[in-house]
Amino acid sequence: MNKLIYGVIIALFLGFAGSQIYQSLNQSSKSAKSSRLACHKQSIVFERIYKPELTSSMIEALQHGNVELKSKMKLSKYMTSQLGNYVKIEQVDSMFRTAISTHKEEKKSDKNLLIDYFVYENDKEDPGKKTAKSKLYAGYIRSSFILDGVNVYSVQIDFDDLQGRDIPESVRCTIESMVTLDRE
Repeated sequence: MNKLIYGVIIALFLGFAGSQIYQSLNQSSKSAKSSRLACHKQSIVFERIYKPELTSSMIEALQHGNVELKSKMKLSKYMTSQLGNYVKIEQVDSMFRTAISTHKEEKKSDKNLLIDYFVYENDKEDPGKKTAKSKLYAGYIRSSFILDGVNVYSVQIDFDDLQGRDIPESVRCTIESMVTLDRE
């Protein structure tokens, strides 16, 4: 009888402990919201590392200048676009090149880095947007860093100005987020 009681107690304890571990693991993986840099505290930033073992090579490729940009803009459909009147994709490309140039070093790298990004204008009249929070920002920049065909890292940074005046800071934060990954 005592063995049965001890068995039930141990089973309950193991079940409870396993449940707590499972919940804590799932909670930490649900959100990729980041605040590791000062610029992350100025805006909402989501980031994800897909291949941690390639982050150093990715950073070296950027520092060596082996970088290609692939860019596009997604303007609002339901509301009249504001961003498209003030910002052109060529301007954002130039902002990326400027931000990248501040991190160039004399490092050798035979790797090629593709920064595939898009500028998204938040469509506040989209019927799919249900919450007030989803209408607070003007848009975001979503960037994927692809090293020799492998997606290594992605980051999404919001901007708040409808005319895109804070996009240069979002671009700088994007590059800063990437080059500081190996300092973690």
